[in-house]
Amino acid sequence: MYKDDLIVIGVITGKHGIKGLIKVKWYTENADGLEKYNPILLKDGSNHTLKIRFKNKNQAICYMDGLNNPEDADFLKGQLIYAKRSVFPELDNNEYYQSDLIGCRVENNKGKFIGMVSAVLDYGSSPLLEIGQDLVAFNNDNFPLVNIKQKIIVSKFDFFGDKNNE
Repeated sequence: MYKDDLIVIGVITGKHGIKGLIKVKWYTENADGLEKYNPILLKDGSNHTLKIRFKNKNQAICYMDGLNNPEDADFLKGQLIYAKRSVFPELDNNEYYQSDLIGCRVENNKGKFIGMVSAVLDYGSSPLLEIGQDLVAFNNDNFPLVNIKQKIIVSKFDFFGDKNNE
């Protein structure tokens, strides 16, 4: 399975209780997406089924098959949870998943190379693009054009990214 075939749908933030339940911050539209995209995968390639027991403080408290004690649950803290891209719906033109932005070339409106998107961070308000050593809010004002097929994003800025430090 190639990384391009996977989409991050959440992260394990810790253990919950003594029965091996885990706390999960979901990146899907809502917590139900964690179950909707079962089986999930972890970075070691292992498949698991998640079942939401309840929600607490914007996190889902989940049972994961094969996990029966808090020590093993604690060991998974920080692990990203992936789903196969093939289980997601087809997108319309000009739609894309945030993970599609990684690896895109960022240019100014004159075509000058600014940097490459190395990560997309989403903490709930506005996604941030990591370009070089900078984090920039991803919105239509800052990035008026995104061409996923060509892997190019046009920025209104000229001043971020590794190439501008030369």
